[in-house]
Amino acid sequence: VVGGGEKDADTFEESLKLKNTLDGIEEEAGASPSWEALSVIVNCEFRLYFINQDTPLRNNPFLSHWVETIQRLQNQLSTAPTTEYAPANTDNERIADRDIWVVRLGLIKALLQSRNVAQFTDKSPRQLYKDFVESQQKDSFDLGPYIRMLEEEDIYERTPEPTEPHARDNPATTHQNNSTSNNDAQRPRPSKLSDFQQWKKDVLTRLKTSPETATPELTHLPIELSSLDFLTTLLQEQTLQSHNIDPAPIISDYIQHALRLTEQMGESSSAGLASSASAGLGATTSVEDQLVDHGREAQTRAVKLLLLFIRNLIRKDLVGMEAIYFEIQEICVRYVWIREVREFRAFIEGVEGGEGRYGR
Repeated sequence: VVGGGEKDADTFEESLKLKNTLDGIEEEAGASPSWEALSVIVNCEFRLYFINQDTPLRNNPFLSHWVETIQRLQNQLSTAPTTEYAPANTDNERIADRDIWVVRLGLIKALLQSRNVAQFTDKSPRQLYKDFVESQQKDSFDLGPYIRMLEEEDIYERTPEPTEPHARDNPATTHQNNSTSNNDAQRPRPSKLSDFQQWKKDVLTRLKTSPETATPELTHLPIELSSLDFLTTLLQEQTLQSHNIDPAPIISDYIQHALRLTEQMGESSSAGLASSASAGLGATTSVEDQLVDHGREAQTRAVKLLLLFIRNLIRKDLVGMEAIYFEIQEICVRYVWIREVREFRAFIEGVEGGEGRYGR
């Protein structure tokens, strides 16, 4: 029987593969749109949501992916040339790139709104095309609540509440590309990760030309899925080795940095307690609420994500366990109160004792 930690690791590994596939096929679909590309995209997005659906949405590591994809596709549709609608030519298998964007956008919005994967289980890409493109349905999707979730979880930087009542409205994204207001307040607010793709291209170039400036950035990435995904990809594709860079110190330094960040999350709860102590007597926030909301929950999420990352490295032999031995020991001692840490410790002991590669 596979334990909960093992299942989480398998989910994390599959999620990374799906995310990598989506990143690659998106460029391909833009340059050479096809029904095959649409099929890969919608199947990956559906599977990504399906295997992570048990995680509360505000804690789901892929919420930022879905929000940013919606923002990006809406922007592409709003700036693309307006054309008259014409059904895709199914005889010669042609489909427009904007049709692929509309279908992907519609699927993500529908999954987030309904939280019901069953309605899409038996639908083919062509059926989704009919639903979202041929029907030209107008949606009333509001991205604001999902952005606020990310802000409340400190994944996005908080911004002042808009003064205009419609400031959080999103641009229209129908296939006919209805005209939208030029008011900047009506556009989705760019996330602090919106330049991440450009940063990745830049750092890949600098790894080749000036690695001394690129490697410190790799070791100081945040504890976020996009960062762990990028580091894993660098190791899988042996990008660092191709530039004569030893990956072991990079990963060791990153984990040390991540542990410092995690420790600071615990300290932030004290700041929360100090602010609540100075609040009026009518304040309802309790000491326990402050500890849970601003301390242990944040630490637990960070540690669990870090454990899945490390477990993935060990299972795939991407980094030798001896290279991160002390970091592993620190996690197992400092955060022993987290159930997944105890499971991870058993996994490590199994690997060290030769009782099975995966510690089953």
